[in-house]
Amino acid sequence: MNNNDITGFIIDCLTDPGNRDKQAALNKWLQDSEENRQLYAELKQLWEAAADVPPMPFNVQEGWRELSQQMAPAARVKRMFPWRIVAAAVILLLLAAGGWWWQSSRNAWITYATPTSGIDSLTLPDGSTIRMKAGTSLAYRKLFKEREVKLLQGEAYFDVVKDPQRQFLVVADRSTVKVLGTAFDIRIDSTSTEVIVFEGSISLHSGGKKLVLRSGSGNLATVSRNDDEIRHPMGNYSNQCAWATNELVFENEEAENVARVLAAHYHISEIKVIENLRHKRITLRLHNTPQDEALAIFAAVLDQ
Repeated sequence: MNNNDITGFIIDCLTDPGNRDKQAALNKWLQDSEENRQLYAELKQLWEAAADVPPMPFNVQEGWRELSQQMAPAARVKRMFPWRIVAAAVILLLLAAGGWWWQSSRNAWITYATPTSGIDSLTLPDGSTIRMKAGTSLAYRKLFKEREVKLLQGEAYFDVVKDPQRQFLVVADRSTVKVLGTAFDIRIDSTSTEVIVFEGSISLHSGGKKLVLRSGSGNLATVSRNDDEIRHPMGNYSNQCAWATNELVFENEEAENVARVLAAHYHISEIKVIENLRHKRITLRLHNTPQDEALAIFAAVLDQ
Protein backbone atom coordinates (compact mmCIF):
# COMPACT_ATOMS: atom_id res chain seq x y z
CA MET A 1 0.00 0.00 0.00
CA ASN A 2 1.15 3.54 -0.70
CA ASN A 3 0.98 6.31 1.91
CA ASN A 4 -2.53 7.40 0.93
CA ASP A 5 -3.82 3.81 1.02
CA ILE A 6 -2.24 3.21 4.42
CA THR A 7 -3.80 6.38 5.84
CA GLY A 8 -7.22 5.47 4.51
CA PHE A 9 -6.87 1.91 5.80
CA ILE A 10 -6.01 3.02 9.36
CA ILE A 11 -8.76 5.65 9.48
CA ASP A 12 -11.25 3.06 8.25
CA CYS A 13 -10.23 0.75 11.12
CA LEU A 14 -10.37 3.56 13.69
CA THR A 15 -13.90 4.51 12.68
CA ASP A 16 -15.23 0.94 12.72
CA PRO A 17 -13.80 -0.80 15.85
CA GLY A 18 -16.57 -3.41 15.94
CA ASN A 19 -15.78 -4.81 12.48
CA ARG A 20 -14.01 -8.13 13.05
CA ASP A 21 -12.54 -8.37 9.54
CA LYS A 22 -11.09 -4.86 9.60
CA GLN A 23 -9.61 -5.31 13.08
CA ALA A 24 -8.09 -8.66 12.09
CA ALA A 25 -6.49 -7.06 9.03
CA LEU A 26 -5.20 -4.20 11.19
CA ASN A 27 -3.66 -6.58 13.77
CA LYS A 28 -1.94 -8.53 11.00
CA TRP A 29 -0.56 -5.32 9.50
CA LEU A 30 0.67 -4.12 12.93
CA GLN A 31 2.57 -7.38 13.44
CA ASP A 32 4.49 -6.90 10.19
CA SER A 33 6.91 -4.27 11.47
CA GLU A 34 7.79 -1.81 14.22
CA GLU A 35 7.48 0.98 11.64
CA ASN A 36 3.81 0.03 11.08
CA ARG A 37 3.13 0.09 14.82
CA GLN A 38 4.75 3.52 15.20
CA LEU A 39 2.84 4.88 12.22
CA TYR A 40 -0.43 3.58 13.65
CA ALA A 41 0.27 5.05 17.11
CA GLU A 42 0.97 8.49 15.68
CA LEU A 43 -2.02 8.46 13.36
CA LYS A 44 -4.25 7.30 16.21
CA GLN A 45 -2.95 10.27 18.21
CA LEU A 46 -4.00 12.55 15.35
CA TRP A 47 -7.41 10.94 15.24
CA GLU A 48 -7.98 11.29 18.98
CA ALA A 49 -6.83 14.91 18.81
CA ALA A 50 -9.35 15.55 16.06
CA ALA A 51 -12.11 14.09 18.21
CA ASP A 52 -11.59 16.91 20.70
CA VAL A 53 -12.22 19.63 18.10
CA PRO A 54 -15.70 21.12 18.70
CA PRO A 55 -18.15 19.83 16.09
CA MET A 56 -20.19 23.00 15.38
CA PRO A 57 -19.47 25.53 14.08
CA PHE A 58 -16.28 24.20 12.47
CA ASN A 59 -13.51 26.57 11.40
CA VAL A 60 -10.82 24.98 9.25
CA GLN A 61 -8.04 27.36 10.33
CA GLU A 62 -8.92 26.96 13.98
CA GLY A 63 -9.19 23.21 13.51
CA TRP A 64 -5.71 23.08 12.00
CA ARG A 65 -4.35 25.09 14.92
CA GLU A 66 -5.95 22.66 17.42
CA LEU A 67 -4.54 19.67 15.58
CA SER A 68 -1.06 21.16 15.32
CA GLN A 69 -0.91 21.93 19.02
CA GLN A 70 -1.89 18.39 19.99
CA MET A 71 0.30 16.65 17.40
CA ALA A 72 3.66 18.07 18.42
CA PRO A 73 5.62 21.27 19.14
CA ALA A 74 5.95 23.68 16.25
CA ALA A 75 9.49 22.60 15.47
CA ARG A 76 8.39 19.00 15.03
CA VAL A 77 5.46 19.93 12.81
CA LYS A 78 7.89 21.39 10.27
CA ARG A 79 9.59 17.99 10.00
CA MET A 80 6.38 16.01 9.44
CA PHE A 81 6.72 13.19 6.93
CA PRO A 82 4.41 13.31 3.88
CA TRP A 83 2.12 10.59 5.25
CA ARG A 84 1.58 12.64 8.41
CA ILE A 85 0.60 15.67 6.36
CA VAL A 86 -1.77 13.53 4.34
CA ALA A 87 -3.23 12.01 7.52
CA ALA A 88 -3.78 15.38 9.15
CA ALA A 89 -5.30 16.74 5.96
CA VAL A 90 -7.68 13.79 5.69
CA ILE A 91 -8.84 14.20 9.29
CA LEU A 92 -9.24 17.94 8.82
CA LEU A 93 -11.26 17.45 5.64
CA LEU A 94 -13.51 14.94 7.38
CA LEU A 95 -14.20 17.44 10.14
CA ALA A 96 -14.64 20.32 7.68
CA ALA A 97 -17.32 18.30 5.86
CA GLY A 98 -19.67 19.31 8.66
CA GLY A 99 -20.27 19.11 12.39
CA TRP A 100 -23.14 16.69 11.76
CA TRP A 101 -20.66 14.03 10.63
CA TRP A 102 -18.61 14.43 13.81
CA GLN A 103 -21.66 14.25 16.00
CA SER A 104 -23.33 11.32 14.23
CA SER A 105 -20.15 9.26 13.96
CA ARG A 106 -19.51 9.49 17.69
CA ASN A 107 -22.99 8.16 18.39
CA ALA A 108 -23.15 5.78 15.43
CA TRP A 109 -24.37 2.21 15.56
CA ILE A 110 -21.70 -0.48 15.51
CA THR A 111 -22.78 -3.74 13.87
CA TYR A 112 -21.33 -7.01 15.12
CA ALA A 113 -21.79 -10.37 13.38
CA THR A 114 -20.70 -13.83 14.53
CA PRO A 115 -18.90 -16.35 12.31
CA THR A 116 -20.97 -18.95 10.48
CA SER A 117 -20.02 -21.64 13.00
CA GLY A 118 -19.43 -21.81 16.74
CA ILE A 119 -20.41 -19.51 19.61
CA ASP A 120 -19.02 -15.99 19.91
CA SER A 121 -19.05 -13.40 22.69
CA LEU A 122 -18.96 -9.62 22.99
CA THR A 123 -18.38 -7.28 25.93
CA LEU A 124 -20.24 -3.97 25.67
CA PRO A 125 -18.83 -0.61 26.86
CA ASP A 126 -20.82 -0.83 30.13
CA GLY A 127 -19.38 -4.26 30.97
CA SER A 128 -22.45 -6.25 29.98
CA THR A 129 -21.67 -9.41 28.01
CA ILE A 130 -23.45 -11.10 25.12
CA ARG A 131 -23.05 -14.71 23.98
CA MET A 132 -24.18 -15.34 20.42
CA LYS A 133 -24.92 -18.42 18.37
CA ALA A 134 -23.48 -18.79 14.88
CA GLY A 135 -25.12 -16.54 12.29
CA THR A 136 -26.23 -13.94 14.85
CA SER A 137 -25.85 -10.21 14.23
CA LEU A 138 -26.62 -7.18 16.38
CA ALA A 139 -25.89 -3.46 16.65
CA TYR A 140 -25.11 -1.17 19.60
CA ARG A 141 -24.32 2.49 20.14
CA LYS A 142 -20.67 3.49 19.83
CA LEU A 143 -20.78 5.68 22.95
CA PHE A 144 -23.41 3.54 24.73
CA LYS A 145 -24.57 6.38 26.99
CA GLU A 146 -28.06 5.08 26.28
CA ARG A 147 -27.80 1.33 26.79
CA GLU A 148 -29.53 0.02 23.70
CA VAL A 149 -28.91 -3.01 21.50
CA LYS A 150 -30.66 -4.12 18.32
CA LEU A 151 -30.77 -7.88 17.75
CA LEU A 152 -30.92 -8.13 13.97
CA GLN A 153 -31.02 -11.91 13.58
CA GLY A 154 -30.17 -15.16 15.36
CA GLU A 155 -29.99 -15.88 19.08
CA ALA A 156 -28.14 -14.06 21.86
CA TYR A 157 -27.79 -14.48 25.62
CA PHE A 158 -27.45 -11.19 27.54
CA ASP A 159 -25.81 -10.87 30.96
CA VAL A 160 -26.55 -7.24 31.80
CA VAL A 161 -24.61 -5.25 34.39
CA LYS A 162 -26.96 -3.62 36.89
CA ASP A 163 -27.29 0.15 36.64
CA PRO A 164 -30.30 1.65 38.46
CA GLN A 165 -29.75 4.94 36.64
CA ARG A 166 -29.73 3.54 33.11
CA GLN A 167 -32.22 1.11 31.64
CA PHE A 168 -30.93 -1.52 29.20
CA LEU A 169 -33.04 -1.99 26.04
CA VAL A 170 -32.93 -4.77 23.47
CA VAL A 171 -34.97 -4.25 20.32
CA ALA A 172 -35.67 -7.53 18.54
CA ASP A 173 -37.90 -7.35 15.48
CA ARG A 174 -41.21 -5.85 16.75
CA SER A 175 -40.44 -6.49 20.43
CA THR A 176 -38.53 -4.54 23.06
CA VAL A 177 -37.03 -5.99 26.24
CA LYS A 178 -36.37 -3.58 29.11
CA VAL A 179 -34.17 -4.41 32.12
CA LEU A 180 -31.98 -2.74 34.73
CA GLY A 181 -29.69 -5.74 35.17
CA THR A 182 -30.33 -9.45 34.68
CA ALA A 183 -29.65 -12.42 32.37
CA PHE A 184 -31.92 -13.50 29.51
CA ASP A 185 -31.95 -15.05 26.06
CA ILE A 186 -33.60 -13.76 22.86
CA ARG A 187 -34.07 -15.71 19.65
CA ILE A 188 -35.49 -14.43 16.35
CA ASP A 189 -36.75 -16.80 13.66
CA SER A 190 -39.00 -16.50 10.61
CA THR A 191 -42.24 -16.65 12.60
CA SER A 192 -41.62 -15.23 16.07
CA THR A 193 -39.36 -13.73 18.70
CA GLU A 194 -38.70 -15.84 21.80
CA VAL A 195 -37.53 -14.47 25.17
CA ILE A 196 -36.33 -16.60 28.11
CA VAL A 197 -35.34 -15.18 31.50
CA PHE A 198 -32.47 -16.97 33.23
CA GLU A 199 -31.98 -14.64 36.21
CA GLY A 200 -34.08 -11.85 37.69
CA SER A 201 -36.90 -10.37 35.62
CA ILE A 202 -37.50 -8.45 32.39
CA SER A 203 -40.27 -6.36 30.90
CA LEU A 204 -41.35 -7.43 27.39
CA HIS A 205 -43.20 -4.90 25.20
CA SER A 206 -44.93 -5.54 21.85
CA GLY A 207 -47.93 -4.08 20.05
CA GLY A 208 -48.78 -1.78 22.93
CA LYS A 209 -48.84 -4.69 25.39
CA LYS A 210 -46.48 -5.50 28.25
CA LEU A 211 -45.54 -8.72 30.05
CA VAL A 212 -43.18 -9.13 33.02
CA LEU A 213 -41.16 -12.36 32.91
CA ARG A 214 -39.29 -13.81 35.88
CA SER A 215 -36.79 -16.63 36.18
CA GLY A 216 -38.07 -20.04 37.21
CA SER A 217 -41.55 -21.22 36.35
CA GLY A 218 -43.11 -19.35 33.44
CA ASN A 219 -39.87 -17.77 32.26
CA LEU A 220 -40.58 -17.88 28.49
CA ALA A 221 -42.67 -15.73 26.17
CA THR A 222 -43.05 -15.53 22.39
CA VAL A 223 -44.17 -12.72 20.12
CA SER A 224 -45.70 -13.72 16.78
CA ARG A 225 -44.70 -11.82 13.65
CA ASN A 226 -48.23 -12.22 12.31
CA ASP A 227 -50.15 -10.39 15.04
CA ASP A 228 -47.56 -9.05 17.58
CA GLU A 229 -49.41 -11.10 20.21
CA ILE A 230 -47.42 -11.98 23.34
CA ARG A 231 -47.89 -15.63 24.32
CA HIS A 232 -46.79 -17.01 27.67
CA PRO A 233 -46.68 -20.84 27.74
CA MET A 234 -46.13 -22.13 31.25
CA GLY A 235 -43.08 -24.20 32.12
CA ASN A 236 -39.42 -23.88 33.02
CA TYR A 237 -37.37 -23.30 29.88
CA SER A 238 -34.08 -22.30 31.55
CA ASN A 239 -32.23 -25.27 30.06
CA GLN A 240 -32.76 -23.73 26.63
CA CYS A 241 -30.10 -21.22 27.71
CA ALA A 242 -27.60 -23.99 28.48
CA TRP A 243 -25.78 -23.39 25.17
CA ALA A 244 -24.64 -20.05 26.64
CA THR A 245 -24.44 -20.79 30.38
CA ASN A 246 -23.17 -24.40 30.23
CA GLU A 247 -25.52 -25.07 33.12
CA LEU A 248 -28.24 -27.77 33.12
CA VAL A 249 -30.72 -28.00 35.99
CA PHE A 250 -33.34 -30.72 36.39
CA GLU A 251 -35.77 -30.63 39.30
CA ASN A 252 -37.86 -33.79 39.68
CA GLU A 253 -37.79 -34.38 35.91
CA GLU A 254 -38.66 -37.66 34.21
CA ALA A 255 -35.57 -39.56 33.04
CA GLU A 256 -36.63 -39.66 29.38
CA ASN A 257 -36.98 -35.85 29.37
CA VAL A 258 -33.54 -35.48 30.98
CA ALA A 259 -32.07 -37.83 28.35
CA ARG A 260 -33.61 -35.78 25.54
CA VAL A 261 -32.21 -32.49 26.87
CA LEU A 262 -28.75 -34.00 27.45
CA ALA A 263 -28.69 -35.42 23.92
CA ALA A 264 -29.55 -32.04 22.42
CA HIS A 265 -27.02 -30.18 24.55
CA TYR A 266 -24.12 -32.53 23.79
CA HIS A 267 -25.17 -33.07 20.15
CA ILE A 268 -25.81 -36.79 20.58
CA SER A 269 -28.34 -38.45 18.28
CA GLU A 270 -30.04 -40.31 21.14
CA ILE A 271 -29.57 -41.35 24.78
CA LYS A 272 -31.53 -44.50 25.43
CA VAL A 273 -33.27 -45.14 28.75
CA ILE A 274 -34.67 -48.60 29.48
CA GLU A 275 -38.46 -48.87 29.60
CA ASN A 276 -38.89 -49.31 33.37
CA LEU A 277 -36.76 -46.19 34.13
CA ARG A 278 -38.19 -43.73 31.59
CA HIS A 279 -40.60 -42.15 34.07
CA LYS A 280 -38.24 -42.17 37.02
CA ARG A 281 -38.02 -38.68 38.58
CA ILE A 282 -34.54 -37.16 38.66
CA THR A 283 -32.98 -34.08 40.26
CA LEU A 284 -29.67 -33.18 38.72
CA ARG A 285 -27.44 -30.14 38.24
CA LEU A 286 -24.53 -29.96 35.78
CA HIS A 287 -22.22 -26.96 35.38
CA ASN A 288 -19.47 -26.88 32.75
CA THR A 289 -19.56 -30.69 32.79
CA PRO A 290 -17.80 -32.57 29.96
CA GLN A 291 -19.97 -34.96 27.95
CA ASP A 292 -18.49 -38.24 29.24
CA GLU A 293 -18.73 -37.09 32.84
CA ALA A 294 -22.32 -35.88 32.39
CA LEU A 295 -23.41 -39.22 30.91
CA ALA A 296 -21.71 -41.10 33.74
CA ILE A 297 -23.48 -38.97 36.35
CA PHE A 298 -26.81 -39.48 34.59
CA ALA A 299 -26.28 -43.27 34.53
CA ALA A 300 -25.33 -43.30 38.21
CA VAL A 301 -28.46 -41.34 39.20
CA LEU A 302 -30.61 -43.74 37.18
CA ASP A 303 -29.13 -46.72 39.05
CA GLN A 304 -29.86 -45.24 42.48
